[in-house]
Amino acid sequence: MPLPQTIKHLPAPFNRESFTLLQQGIYDCNTIDVYINHEGDFACLVPLPKVDYVSYVPRVQALGLSQYKRTMSVVLRRFEKIQHCFSGAGSILEIGAGDGAFLGHVSGVFPSLHLAALEVDQNTQAARKTLKGLREYSTFQEIRKGRETFDLICLFHVLEHIIDPREFFTNCLACLTPQGRIIIEVPSLNDPLLTLYGSTAYRKFYFQRQHPYVYSPRSLSRLLEEENIPPEQLIPHQRYGLENHLNWLTKEKPGGNEQFRQIFTDCEADYMTALEKAGFTDTVIAIAKGNAIKC
Repeated sequence: MPLPQTIKHLPAPFNRESFTLLQQGIYDCNTIDVYINHEGDFACLVPLPKVDYVSYVPRVQALGLSQYKRTMSVVLRRFEKIQHCFSGAGSILEIGAGDGAFLGHVSGVFPSLHLAALEVDQNTQAARKTLKGLREYSTFQEIRKGRETFDLICLFHVLEHIIDPREFFTNCLACLTPQGRIIIEVPSLNDPLLTLYGSTAYRKFYFQRQHPYVYSPRSLSRLLEEENIPPEQLIPHQRYGLENHLNWLTKEKPGGNEQFRQIFTDCEADYMTALEKAGFTDTVIAIAKGNAIKC
């Protein structure tokens, strides 16, 4: 699908904008290019790829970086930023729950919270099964058939995989209580390795077929406003720290570096906090309240 046809299929407001070539080829496909809009806040792949998510293997797992990622550290930092949303909530649905690490942590802090997951991945099902009382679904239709609604709907690193956000959000809103919140976390074009440091090696690695769209805080906000889900809060969130960045800048590859880790352990948290304050982060979290939504 050439650029003009691809633009027509983009979600609003991006389907009304002009684009220029940002990069030829992506990490896992030389025939897919990256284009960026004139605002410089939204990128897309051309042609838009098709991915089989039933057999999808996350890149972290494929590259053997799961241990380095230290899942619980990511979960804890995320939860610190959104914990205020859980006050008074009685139920939560996580879309793309994976191994259930986030839901497991949440249930430890709020034992009375009713847990649900919408996840098609069978490879992580055994881990999810260890969560007491978890209700599992594989489609929105299963949830809507039972007329179930949730106070919180969370999607962490899911939206960037969705070709048609409008249909997706329609389903989300049908499953949300009137006063509920949708919490969205996506990779950000404000990633410091792209913007602050300009790492060529990282840029070649960054874009991949599983992410047809890459947002920034501004474009994510514009998308949600277009869908009548205006965010009440946008939170810059840095997941990877100094160890990872130095490894990219010196070794030009992902993963950890034991020497860097030992030297910079004491300043890792301060480094990520400084990036968040400056607005250069690899991730952004958006929170939208149910009572601000106009269906």
